[in-house]
Amino acid sequence: MNIATVHPHRNLYLKEIEEAFEVLEGLKKKGFYDVPKITWWILKYEELYHYSYNQRHVNSCYEGMGCCCTNKSPEMRFSSLYTSLEKIVDLYSHERYFEGEIKAFEQLNDNHQSLMRWLKKNEYLGSEEFLLFWLEWLDEKKEVVNPYIMNWQDEFIFKAEDWKNTISFCKAFNSIYWTSDICA
Repeated sequence: MNIATVHPHRNLYLKEIEEAFEVLEGLKKKGFYDVPKITWWILKYEELYHYSYNQRHVNSCYEGMGCCCTNKSPEMRFSSLYTSLEKIVDLYSHERYFEGEIKAFEQLNDNHQSLMRWLKKNEYLGSEEFLLFWLEWLDEKKEVVNPYIMNWQDEFIFKAEDWKNTISFCKAFNSIYWTSDICA
């Protein structure tokens, strides 16, 4: 039995969700999004996210859990999209860090011990946090970053040049890490 109830102002929130989707679509320029605009959108709709997140399982067949009845609800779509966009912004926040790490990597001059320290220092980011970015999001042939967002019909495409430090880091890290002593 589902004890969650529909919010009394749901219709107003549904209008705001549709508006948020339209605003997001309007941020796309020539088929591309950029992270600073996505960041602005996230900040603008934070309160709406909290509503959507709390209401995403209302009318579910399973108390407090998603089911096919709620997967396509506006609240579920919005909260899923919002958290996916937060993840993109979070990953992008490493761009400046990677700029420094690429400079450090270029100074290693084939020094095995220094290289192993650099790999170890960046192991979590390279082998876990950014592995999906490297394997699935980056399309080097098209020179785009295209993260998959569940429950969303459109693609979110970013110019690869906006992620240049992240891409350089991933190239350097992955070219060495998986065959290095650290993985042995």
